[in-house]
Amino acid sequence: MPYDDYKLALDAFNKVLNSLKGEAKSKFRSRARDMVEEIYTSGFIPTLFYIISKAGLENNDKIDKLTALLNSPSSKSIDLGSSDEASYMAYLFVILYYLSERNIIDKEFLIDKLKHNRLELIDKLYELSPIISARIKRYLMAIKRLAEALIEVR
Repeated sequence: MPYDDYKLALDAFNKVLNSLKGEAKSKFRSRARDMVEEIYTSGFIPTLFYIISKAGLENNDKIDKLTALLNSPSSKSIDLGSSDEASYMAYLFVILYYLSERNIIDKEFLIDKLKHNRLELIDKLYELSPIISARIKRYLMAIKRLAEALIEVR
């Protein structure tokens, strides 16, 4: 299982790297460095609320891009953009990708609720937060290390 988390992190990181443009890559590096620590100091749910608030999901086009990336079978490029919001959306993707690929939450449910009822999704994630917090750390640390190693600081 531990090595599977590293492979999953490589897959997610590759998708993110291909999806971000310009400055959003270095901003994603900052997210990857800060958010993993924030999850373990403030808790998964408060940090998730913060990430969602910064990801610009009130825009349906951005939700469509995020769900397309979640549904993408390979590292096919989905352009998340170059904004600060894109870096938060990419980090949200990293978390949601883990949850769906590890079958902690059903991908179809996740995508449906992202599009139609984010409050219900957040409620489900709140319910699962003890499980998520216990399992996601190794994966997020791998994402952090990949970002530090492969994304230039601007």
